Amino acid sequence: MMIKYIRDPIHGYIGITDVERRIIDTWPVQRLRGIKQLSIASLVYPGGEHTRFSHSLGAMHVAGLIADSLKKSVEISENDWQLVRLASLLHDVGHGPFSHSYEELIAEKRGLNHEQMGARIVKESELADVLKDCGYSPDEIVDLAFGKARKRSDYLHQITASQVDSDKLDFLVRDSYYTGVEYGRIDINRLIQAMDVYGNDIAIDLKALYALEAFMIARYEMFLAVYYHHAVRSAEIMLHKAMGHADEIIGLTSFTDVNEFLKMDDGYVATKLRELNPADFNDPEKRRQVEKAKEIMRMLDNRKLLKVAYQRDVHVKDAYVAKLLSDKNVRRQKEQEIARLAGVENDDVVVDVPTLDSIPYYPREIDPMEIPVFTYIGGNKELVQLSRYSRLINVLKGYVDIIRVYTSPSHRNNVEKAAGEVFKTLPFSAQINM
Repeated sequence: MMIKYIRDPIHGYIGITDVERRIIDTWPVQRLRGIKQLSIASLVYPGGEHTRFSHSLGAMHVAGLIADSLKKSVEISENDWQLVRLASLLHDVGHGPFSHSYEELIAEKRGLNHEQMGARIVKESELADVLKDCGYSPDEIVDLAFGKARKRSDYLHQITASQVDSDKLDFLVRDSYYTGVEYGRIDINRLIQAMDVYGNDIAIDLKALYALEAFMIARYEMFLAVYYHHAVRSAEIMLHKAMGHADEIIGLTSFTDVNEFLKMDDGYVATKLRELNPADFNDPEKRRQVEKAKEIMRMLDNRKLLKVAYQRDVHVKDAYVAKLLSDKNVRRQKEQEIARLAGVENDDVVVDVPTLDSIPYYPREIDPMEIPVFTYIGGNKELVQLSRYSRLINVLKGYVDIIRVYTSPSHRNNVEKAAGEVFKTLPFSAQINM
């Protein structure tokens, strides 16, 4: 039973239960107000200032709608309905400051991602106590929100984690709305209405094919226009570098427990970086790191971004080659080769590919062939091959990866020539020395 309603520009009024109100009012969830959904993308799209908090409320709302839609063919108890809403509400609770930019850093230093941190927060913070007081098991929430093992019915887990889940359906329309681009305006209500259960999986009625195609195209276009926009990526790269230089000095990844982690949000880290003073450090190496972090923050504050010196589209259908593109050692090798040919320092060259942890919502994460689609044949539901009915889906299977090389404006011409030399040979896999 809803006890109050929250006005949301995307979904209208979002109702919340008493349990949800108690969870929303905890610090781990309230902290998400201080973490922007799109990190530093507002340097390019000024309206993109919305937070992980509003997205989490939206994902919770959408999860409830999906659960309601599935009730037409399976029994979903009030307890299960509440569980999937709570799981969607908490799915982003483990994000660090500046979201994916920080995630790349913590993955390098601690081998952690936001899902692993989210599981720890649900189990080890005040959230665990509040959930238990409300009669819910933190382990059950963790399994639905972050778990890979299927202890429960698959379709309940797929509401929060699947190819077309509550997270994706909310962020596409929300990110589109706040950035002002039109690509993410999809008919999520039609998609949700068309969801049903086939076996133990969520499947989509073929009658909603146009809405499913729109969803796939929206994700692809939002990726190109927003998430992997050249200037957005430039700012993300610089921010990641600044955090990397200052990590040991301001303790970004050295937290000892979840409560220490939860102290950090965007404003906390930005302030720490701006307050760095090289004169406070006697050790030459620490002073050098502080100077670099300080200079990057000064550039970001004045919107002095790295520039694209080289860009190339690579048609990748081989999963092995796609994996190589994301290999840190391969990228470093290419950066060093380009820097040597251009006559610049290694730090002045960055090879950027869309498979990095710091790039959210990568289209290749969705395989169109993995989305179950059904139709009615002789009055019975039967799965059908999506590619038989959609030429657009077949086109999206051949997705194009984009390789970019960034550098400072003063080195742009030299780096462009050097990168062209390094990346001139096809196939791309032949260029990689392991």
